[in-house]
Amino acid sequence: MNRDMDDNPFQNWSRDNGSLLSASLTQGQYPPVSVVKAYENAVEKLDIGVFGKDEYVIPLFDSEVPKPTGEYVQYKPATKKIKIYDRDKGRLNWLPPQKVSTTNLGQRLRWWIPEIKQGVKTLDDDQIPPKAVSPINTLSDSETSEFFAEMRGVVKQERRANKENNRERFDELRLESAIHRGLMAGPLVPITTVSYEGDRAYKFQLTTEDTDDDTDPNLRDDAGIFPDNEYIAGVRGYESQKPIEMEAVHVGDSELWLRPLNRPITPGSPRDDALTDNEATVWLHDLLNPLPYERRLNAINRVKVNQKKRQLLTGNREVTFGSSKYAVPDPSVELNDSQEKALVWAEAANNCLCIHGPPGTGKTRTLTAYIRDAVGRDQNVLITAHSNQAVDNLLVGDSTVDEPEDETLHAMAQDDEIDLTIARSGSNSENRVVKRYYEGVAANGADVVAATTSGAARFSPDTFDIGIVDEATQASRAATAIAFSASEKLILAGDHKQLPPFAASDDKLGDEKRLSLFETLMNRYSDDIAVMLRTQYRMNETIAAFPNEAFYDGELNTADRNRDWTVDNLSPLMGIHIKGTEQKRAASHSYYNPEEAEAAAKQVKLLTNSGLSPADIGVIAAYRGQIKEIRKQLRGLDINRVHQVSVNTVDAFQGSEREAIIVSLVRSNSAASTGFLTMPDEGPRRLNVALTRGRKRLVVIGDWDTLGTRASHRAPDESCAQLYAELEDQIRGIEKMLDAEPQSFQ
Repeated sequence: MNRDMDDNPFQNWSRDNGSLLSASLTQGQYPPVSVVKAYENAVEKLDIGVFGKDEYVIPLFDSEVPKPTGEYVQYKPATKKIKIYDRDKGRLNWLPPQKVSTTNLGQRLRWWIPEIKQGVKTLDDDQIPPKAVSPINTLSDSETSEFFAEMRGVVKQERRANKENNRERFDELRLESAIHRGLMAGPLVPITTVSYEGDRAYKFQLTTEDTDDDTDPNLRDDAGIFPDNEYIAGVRGYESQKPIEMEAVHVGDSELWLRPLNRPITPGSPRDDALTDNEATVWLHDLLNPLPYERRLNAINRVKVNQKKRQLLTGNREVTFGSSKYAVPDPSVELNDSQEKALVWAEAANNCLCIHGPPGTGKTRTLTAYIRDAVGRDQNVLITAHSNQAVDNLLVGDSTVDEPEDETLHAMAQDDEIDLTIARSGSNSENRVVKRYYEGVAANGADVVAATTSGAARFSPDTFDIGIVDEATQASRAATAIAFSASEKLILAGDHKQLPPFAASDDKLGDEKRLSLFETLMNRYSDDIAVMLRTQYRMNETIAAFPNEAFYDGELNTADRNRDWTVDNLSPLMGIHIKGTEQKRAASHSYYNPEEAEAAAKQVKLLTNSGLSPADIGVIAAYRGQIKEIRKQLRGLDINRVHQVSVNTVDAFQGSEREAIIVSLVRSNSAASTGFLTMPDEGPRRLNVALTRGRKRLVVIGDWDTLGTRASHRAPDESCAQLYAELEDQIRGIEKMLDAEPQSFQ
């Protein structure tokens, strides 16, 4: 930190850096300031003269703290007057000292008096961001073109993969099974054919199979059918005909036009007969909603043509901060040291910042404080996330319709003493609080606008001063580009040590093109553009110990409140070592392990016997095939409300937490074959998520010999088996590993 720069933050400043002050002066509300002394000190410090005149330029500070702004006044020593643009008079005006001394302008000038400045509270050096961060990885022009082409290619590949996955889903179930499972929209009754843009389209009427229902069904609200979406059409009574892929070209309230996607259907052909038989019913299975992909492609193009944003993504400019030791925040909610540091850095960031929030470190609280502060500085804010649920959580937290959760944005917006308006863009929120208070509020003029990353596509470039993406490490680069396009400054909050964005295609996790924009920027500029939240409030210290060392370089601290959390004095961390019999399900090609499933079920029973509600227990299965096996074992035990126990994959548990978590790692074989569990990119991320969901108890079940041994067909850099070996060592080190035989899992 250059102290001279801090004492004189305008050292390298020139008149070209700012603009002449345009203001209306507020008289008499402030203590008098010796403004002439301030003028003379500024002239002595800077000596910025006006060419050809006996005048000097005096740059201005913020009125509250000695933080530089982009405005200045002109000073004439001969008359002791300063020049501003007087908004009240609508013209340039020269003001004598007595007209300035007790005004808001005098408050902005007083920081040029050293003794006043010395009494101001300042930030510690380690709280202040650097002035600038240079890239460590810069793309050439050709590499830049390739970078954006790759981003577009990923979107197109995801679109193709989404279609193929939907085809496979329908093919596996077929028509009747898909209807029975509620995966088909319909029934649609054929009416006639129509001409649409020179093609032959088919006209249908949505009906209902419930003859007692007098309400008219609606294609959008009841069937979820929208224009331009693509569907797989199956016809009852014509099951021998192959499913027909069609596009919705017109969607009314109950009338629908569908056009074949690939090639026209010959009139009078069997397929044509199936689609025009008014005794038949047509049912639609989702094939593709093209809108999210089109929005991402458009956003990529908008960012690419914006020079500053393009240069930021490709490492062709510095990331800069308006740093000042005097920028001491006054947050609207209580923050710890690292959260307050994140607030300081976010305020100071000129173009972007990454807020690294490991599990339970108060990322939402930090963002809430920053949003409130930004609105207080007359900035409008776009807040986004990849899902509606994540957006709504940032807005209202656990608020109910009648009672706001303290220190949420919702609570602030409902406080008559706080001037804060919120609009929720879109109509897909399922949160009752959001729907009642913020859905339907006009975005134009709102202080805070909340939307999914996809929903933010409705806003023009740079509509917002600040764009915030929560859970940014779960959003693709292309999705985040939508929020980036709509905002002048980008704040990304997430945890790149957990799972990256979901990919519909089979590409490996960890591939460069699959990274989030959060990780892309970190790789481009290093972690110097990030600030880490360092106190976790989620879990017992013993549970947090291994993830802290393995994934967060030992930089996390545990808060006092949760340091010793337990369930009925059960050990917070426990391992079970069992040689199970892994098996593969023929239909899904996924693994299951009956012995581990039995062990997991008995651990659930132990927890409920210890007073824990089934709803507070989660069971994480490393493989989807194990979910069914665990649920079967749970049904065989006498557990009240056992259906409330959450049993799901690691991916499904990301972002959630439970009082107790049981993890079944499934794989058990003599070849140390562990699939994706020990892949060097994917394995650590999945393990981190699994180990950081439980608050008071964590039980990890596996064959530790299989998991901790590198398979012979893998090179050392192709396996993270050592990570499992280290976890086993830690559990054994606290004497909490149970070496179990089948039937002895308690």
